[in-house]
Amino acid sequence: MIEDLLIINESGSLLYNWHPPGFVSNGKEDLLSGFLTALNSFATVERGEDIKSLKLRETQIIFEKHNELFQKLTFVITSKNEELIEILHAILHELMEKFPKLFHDSLNKEFNGLITIFRKFDPYMEEIIKSYGLDLLDNARKQVDEGGNLKAIIYLEPKGGNIFYIHAKHYVNKDKISFLIPLITSSAKLLYNNNLHEDLNWILLNTVHNEILLVEPREKIIIIRQYQFSEKFEKAFLSLEFFGEKDKYIKKPKKLIERFEGLKWDPKIKQIYLVDIFGKVLHSKVFDETYDCTEYIPETISFLTSSKKTSEEIFNKVLFNASIVGMKITTICMNFKNFCLTLIGSVADLNDFNEIQSICIDIFKQLL
Repeated sequence: MIEDLLIINESGSLLYNWHPPGFVSNGKEDLLSGFLTALNSFATVERGEDIKSLKLRETQIIFEKHNELFQKLTFVITSKNEELIEILHAILHELMEKFPKLFHDSLNKEFNGLITIFRKFDPYMEEIIKSYGLDLLDNARKQVDEGGNLKAIIYLEPKGGNIFYIHAKHYVNKDKISFLIPLITSSAKLLYNNNLHEDLNWILLNTVHNEILLVEPREKIIIIRQYQFSEKFEKAFLSLEFFGEKDKYIKKPKKLIERFEGLKWDPKIKQIYLVDIFGKVLHSKVFDETYDCTEYIPETISFLTSSKKTSEEIFNKVLFNASIVGMKITTICMNFKNFCLTLIGSVADLNDFNEIQSICIDIFKQLL
């Protein structure tokens, strides 16, 4: 995580500083900015070079210069987590673009000694931190280290799948994750944007071995949390007749419908659809007509298919369920091999993966 962010002009004056919430500053930012300015000036005069980074015993200090305005600026980040260097460099470059642009008039003239104006940058800084997922990293790392259900946290570059950062106490299939997760994320985004006209919030993939991938796209990265829960139901789930005789319910869909008609549905579920692998709706129940999902439901099969492939490739396990959570609508797809049980609910009711898991396990147990 970032410990200090400093923006310093060429005279050594500290224009702006930022610390993460809860970080206890020693109040010596002005002293630090003066020292770093002197050190950088020494390097420039003696060696004709700028300092780009400085490594202390535990702390990494990264420098970037901006010389395009009257006031020449140095952007500095300090961190004790060397594994974050790639993300920290990306943040520095974004700061170098946004800060001078926001305060162009003030920075393009001689410094007048006033720095309170630069506190207006605070909301932008918080937005940048969130866009790179640094708002939750410390807490996630602690959860992984405590040895609970969270086994790994991974930060991916959205387009190329480059792994920016990983912290794990558990095997992570990095190659498969870096290739498959950006693809399924893009697919889910398009599905929601084109059909429901809303943005994607997060995706959930859950195997029959109770391994979970929670995928959260941010503006600059994709955050992946990998969980492992102790309750196992693989053998019981795969013993359901849907995974047995290949054509039993394909040839006799009425028998399939009968298996689902008598189920009791959680009140959080507003609509249910039983769909075959070709997108044909075989059975439906609508408890709440707030959302019109008629045209959307057949399209969920493509998401289920890619989720099944992702589960098999990353975990070598059969998919139990896959969910998309948007801004208003939650879609849950339960895998029954040649069929999909698609459940529609409100994000207000279904915005927690534990709740989604509980609903799916209840349906599965009713089918035993």
